[in-house]
Amino acid sequence: MTDEQFFAAFPDRRCRIRTPSRALEIDRQRAVRYLDESELEFRSLGPHDKNRRRIIVWRVPEGNPWYDPVQRKLLKVPFLLFGDETVEDNDATLMPILNGIMENARSKA
Repeated sequence: MTDEQFFAAFPDRRCRIRTPSRALEIDRQRAVRYLDESELEFRSLGPHDKNRRRIIVWRVPEGNPWYDPVQRKLLKVPFLLFGDETVEDNDATLMPILNGIMENARSKA
């Protein structure tokens, strides 16, 4: 199920977590490769087990600076699980994680 299909089926959900899919990626040298989704972003997180990779997909709400009524309204955030950790796929669990990631990114900028 694609992200668009998921949010159409569950209109009350604001985010979801899933494993990365395979996708065509273009790097800075314009080389095109078939890699795991967000592979280059995950590599920037340092050495890790590929089985721990997840993507948090956030449906950007109206009024948010990232909201664009013309383009896709989904933001994909690479995320690594800690060891044998499991994360429940519900908004009550995912929204605090996503807010922490964004606050951390804002404080570094």
